[in-house]
Amino acid sequence: MKVILITGASKGIGKATAIMLASRGHLVIAGSRSKPTWCNGMDNIEGVVLDVRDYASVQKVIEGIITKHGRLDVLVNNAGLGYFDPLIKGQIEHWKNTIDTNVTGLLNCLHIALPHLIAAKGHVVNLGSVAAHQVFKDSGVYCASKWAVLAISESIRLELEGKVRITTISPGAVNTEFIDNTVNDELLADFKPYFASSMHPETVAAQITFAIETPRETVISEIIVRPSRMSE
Repeated sequence: MKVILITGASKGIGKATAIMLASRGHLVIAGSRSKPTWCNGMDNIEGVVLDVRDYASVQKVIEGIITKHGRLDVLVNNAGLGYFDPLIKGQIEHWKNTIDTNVTGLLNCLHIALPHLIAAKGHVVNLGSVAAHQVFKDSGVYCASKWAVLAISESIRLELEGKVRITTISPGAVNTEFIDNTVNDELLADFKPYFASSMHPETVAAQITFAIETPRETVISEIIVRPSRMSE
């Protein structure tokens, strides 16, 4: 059994991953800005209030895990968001929120968790994106944030080899509420059907679970998973 913290676990990939890992006997702490109620009464899952953008919030949660459970084995940095809009029409509040959540939030979690993960010879799983490998129009700031995530993962691999395992999971389009942040009605209308016909969150959760449960003497550095778009 591993003690696992998942950020952004109120819905989508985070929720699916928490349920899948808990079903396999791991103890999951599911964090989100509002305490997730979906896990009330479920075995092996504890819901906590966690805003990754707030360093004090992250510190409180991780210190609470160590006090209660004695260790932290895995950190899944899943919390993230994005907005689709041409740069010339982009709202600065959206850009800041993207960086604050996807980059600064991830760094907040790493800064507090890494000493505990090193002590446990644990595992960091960062949620990247295919946008960390290819820049798409109308999503430049989001792409930049995910390139940063991939760079941070590579830094962990280079600097902490033998101390912490690091995996980046880079999904393509997933059928979640991710697209709903977009306020550009034209782009929203274009992308809604595309995301709705894409991968289920459980597909990505299965890749995260596979990486975490890989034997300790190996590490999956990155998994890129895309919808196949194959017809029945």
